[in-house]
Amino acid sequence: MAEHSDRETGGALTRGERAGMLWRSFFLQSVWNQRGMQNVGFCFAMLPLLHRCGEDKDERSAFLQRHLRFFNTNPTLASYVLGAAAAQEAAGEDAASVISVKKGLASPLGMAGDALLWGALRPFAGAVAVLLALGGIVWAPLVLLVIYNVPHLVLKTRGIGVGAAAGPTGAAELLGPGLRAAVRWTRALAAFAVGLILARVVAAGGAVEPWKVLAVILFFALAYAAARARVPGTLVAFGGAVGGVVLLLAGLNGG
Repeated sequence: MAEHSDRETGGALTRGERAGMLWRSFFLQSVWNQRGMQNVGFCFAMLPLLHRCGEDKDERSAFLQRHLRFFNTNPTLASYVLGAAAAQEAAGEDAASVISVKKGLASPLGMAGDALLWGALRPFAGAVAVLLALGGIVWAPLVLLVIYNVPHLVLKTRGIGVGAAAGPTGAAELLGPGLRAAVRWTRALAAFAVGLILARVVAAGGAVEPWKVLAVILFFALAYAAARARVPGTLVAFGGAVGGVVLLLAGLNGG
């Protein structure tokens, strides 16, 4: 009965509830499906708050139903939505308000997370790992995991805390000019790392042949043209892989 009154009086989330949500958020996409996408995972992550409904079967059913609605966003930044929705639940807001918060945050956070984590950080981590591997460093794969997963874990953990404390406004820290600057600089660093990789490959064997330099220039020209034409990243990556194999077979690697 006391647990039920916590929800009605707007009790703040406990440390145990936040920790439970954080742990469960790692399984957000484990039951991904075409109809609801991440809805099952989202509902699973919200279960630490179910006890606030008390033993009332109707309230518990309504809680599950509103969190099993369609949901899809960037898996990492979904933590901000989870925290905000949990804050709404703890404050005793009605179902319409909770659903509105989820819908309002999912789309912008999805675009922000995809741009930062998948469009900038992941390529940067991969390029650094390749550069280290070319230098004979055997723990290069570990560097890739560290570069990507440290920001990933920080954002996921912070999202739950900020969302729970500030509600829907907590996500504002990721939707301003700071995010755009982070994406821009991370992509620039990734491009710089790719440049170092190509320079190392071209200079392999100690001799720089003109055709190798021209091949690198063509590579960058095509990549720039693809970016200007808004070619999907998957096709760009596939084209780069095919081009790399062709150049490898042609002896660009010095072999």
